[in-house]
Amino acid sequence: MVDESRSNASPRRVTLSPGETVADAARKAIASGVESLLRHQSSAESGEPEPLHQLRVATRRLRATIELFSSVIYAAQLKIFRRDLPWMGSLAGGARECDVTAALIVARASKLAPGLKDALAPMLTALEEGRKSEQTRLHELFASKRYGNLLAKLAHPAIKKVGADRRLGIVAAQLVRPASRGAARLGGKLAADAPDPVFHKLRVRIKRLRYELEMIAPLGAKRHRKTMRRLEELQELLGSYHDIAVASAWLLSYAETSAAPPKTMLAAGALIQSLGSRENKLRRQCMRAWRRFERSDAMHDTLEEIRRAGRLALKPVSSPVADAGEEDPANQSAVMQPDPEDPPRSNHNSMNSHSATESIP
Repeated sequence: MVDESRSNASPRRVTLSPGETVADAARKAIASGVESLLRHQSSAESGEPEPLHQLRVATRRLRATIELFSSVIYAAQLKIFRRDLPWMGSLAGGARECDVTAALIVARASKLAPGLKDALAPMLTALEEGRKSEQTRLHELFASKRYGNLLAKLAHPAIKKVGADRRLGIVAAQLVRPASRGAARLGGKLAADAPDPVFHKLRVRIKRLRYELEMIAPLGAKRHRKTMRRLEELQELLGSYHDIAVASAWLLSYAETSAAPPKTMLAAGALIQSLGSRENKLRRQCMRAWRRFERSDAMHDTLEEIRRAGRLALKPVSSPVADAGEEDPANQSAVMQPDPEDPPRSNHNSMNSHSATESIP
């Protein structure tokens, strides 16, 4: 893992070895996620924007870790993780969304008529008040018994014995496949008239998929790296769309409920129109980018690459011996043979399968 000395640095990224058991890999990845969470907590409590963002990212990465290893976590504990980690992420994200919306309003102000720019102050004041309210809720979260119980359970994840003793290299592609299928299902719903939540949910699934692929990076090669870059580009594009959609929704709500001066209401209407044009353009870009990714078969190729690399990493390695015809018994006993339960290679595109259930809410 990469060392970091600053609280606002990017979260540490754990990488897992193909020779580890699934149980050991799960415990290692969850422990790393909790460490990242706690490292950003104190700075996030102070209300600084970047630590708030990093806390939210750490929460998302931890959710991806839980989903990657969901098949070996006992159901009762898995239910708690799936309930409480999104709850925490939503509270951490409330203040962050106020910051992003305020920044978008200031940035789009240059497109307004000169007389309307000065009318933005009441909106920014309202966003700052909303941010303070969200920050108070975050403080209450950190002090809550529910949060303490969540950390305690994450510190001692309940890992099943059955299946968790397999080597990660053998089953890595199998573990990642549900995230790939979930993204494919949502991507298939993208359309000009699709509601905003579809785009947001696709972004969440793409993040999960990218984080999972990062964890098993040692099993990846050229295709893996290329897919990671394309997923990151998709995530950024969908993220820009989401930020504008959130800002537009906030402005509509503000215009409907506030008692702001008429000039401020005119400014709000002008901003809604300006953001709306940008939102429609980004929507079309998101749909085109997803279609290109889907047609490329990138995920199918990446999963095949991971599957082959995992098996190759665990194959016995011959060592020189005095007798040319003699095999080294130490190598034979130390190497894990392929798991007979591992399914054969599929001829179907993993991004187009619709059989798996999606687990991130």
